[in-house]
Amino acid sequence: MERIVILRHYLEARRRFTGWSDRCALERWQENRVRRHLRRIAGGSPYFARRVRDFGVAAWRDWPVTHKAEMMAHFDDWNTAGIQLQEAFAFAERAERSRDFSGTFRGLTVGLSSGTSGSRGLFLASASERRRWAGVLLARVLRGTLWSHRHRVALFLRADSPLYHTIGSRRLRFAFFDLLMPLEEHWPRLRTFSPTVLAGPPSVLTELAASGRVLDLLRPPAILLGVADVLDPVDGERIRSGFGVDPGQIYQATEGFLAATCPQGRFHWNEDVIVVQKEWVDAGRTRYVPVLTDFRRSVQPIVRYRLDDVIVRGDPSPCPCGSRFEAFEGIEGRCDDLLRIPGTDGRGEVTIYPDFVRRAFLLSVPLGTDFAVTQISAEEWEISVRPAVDLDGVRQQIGELCRLQGARSPKLTEVPWEPPPLHAKRRRIRRRIAP
Repeated sequence: MERIVILRHYLEARRRFTGWSDRCALERWQENRVRRHLRRIAGGSPYFARRVRDFGVAAWRDWPVTHKAEMMAHFDDWNTAGIQLQEAFAFAERAERSRDFSGTFRGLTVGLSSGTSGSRGLFLASASERRRWAGVLLARVLRGTLWSHRHRVALFLRADSPLYHTIGSRRLRFAFFDLLMPLEEHWPRLRTFSPTVLAGPPSVLTELAASGRVLDLLRPPAILLGVADVLDPVDGERIRSGFGVDPGQIYQATEGFLAATCPQGRFHWNEDVIVVQKEWVDAGRTRYVPVLTDFRRSVQPIVRYRLDDVIVRGDPSPCPCGSRFEAFEGIEGRCDDLLRIPGTDGRGEVTIYPDFVRRAFLLSVPLGTDFAVTQISAEEWEISVRPAVDLDGVRQQIGELCRLQGARSPKLTEVPWEPPPLHAKRRRIRRRIAP
């Protein structure tokens, strides 16, 4: 019965992806869904009952913005299942320590986020939400149809979850590869499993691509998926060169399955699940922070929820894939990845976007050079590279970038390269300024 429900969600998600005559029809449908959803969750969540009472359902687009810290602070009356924060945390932490992620808590999947933003998030999902998630995910990432190929999906992740195994069948098998184990220990099992789909953080896919043993690893129709982290151009080119396959991407977080790349390589928001509002971060409206409302998720509602990611606006023209869902160019990084340095006119700060810094390295160092940049003060950046190369070109490029942006050039201090562990999120460019 469960597989029939997943199949239904899968077929509906495929139809919805290209089934809209225009954006207006899609947005009217979203509005009706959101209003119905808010009335429903208000019956089980004291937190959202107060929101509905104080602001009204019709004005939901203007409700106060929420975020992870607020959700965790109000967790007990935020969720609709009567779950207490401490007991859910205890359950999730036991799974993390034992590395056994097969269990559920009162019928709910419980998981922890990686805590990249400085605080760990907790997510809950019911069995019905797991089935819906599975159907939408399959519709967005698999080529062809479920019955046109037998897929074996290798998942390189920090933590396993019953979510992934909800989908398992004779035509679709999943295998979890724990990132806390050395990559070398996974090779025998990976060869035996012989995946058609390989999903993992870009840093892991890059390590696999560089190993020299990948050409006989994937079986057609080979699909590579970057997950859990931003796929920047440096990693993308290495993965493409090593595997001979263009990597796709999945944008998934504690807040849900948000977006994926289509066959044309463009990111599309899953607008049959979420409404995306925008907080623009620049005057030219080229980048924004998304504010999400998920009108499918009931156990742990996501309403006017602000992420900490910076999205690069995409081409507004219709996508050749045929979807009316809004496209965007990519995920530039977290808000903490925006570097801020004093302006040359002495009036405030200038924001330097990570893409500009990446470009300075790509124009100045040999292909294959790994790098990291950390802003440690208003005046100083630490930079490291692997292998060691002359950084004079990088200094010149960054100096010219700052001049064009009207910013004072920072002091660039070279520090030894420290490779991040595979289970940690890769943040090549970040701002880490002590209070």
